[in-house]
Amino acid sequence: MITELSDAQRAVLEPACAREDRSIYPVSAALKGGAVGNVAKSLLKRQLIEEVPADDEHTVWRYG
Repeated sequence: MITELSDAQRAVLEPACAREDRSIYPVSAALKGGAVGNVAKSLLKRQLIEEVPADDEHTVWRYG
């Protein structure tokens, strides 16, 4: 099955694929406001990313 991505989703995932830790953060795309959180939520919903506990060195996008 082929998964079609929006431009924003692709802009977040492509750099993550190149990182050693595969983290989507820091986001290198020019996304503003709540767009990063919305993209992350959509990728989580489609099971294209997974949430992992953050340590002191990583960005936290959701609390609680």
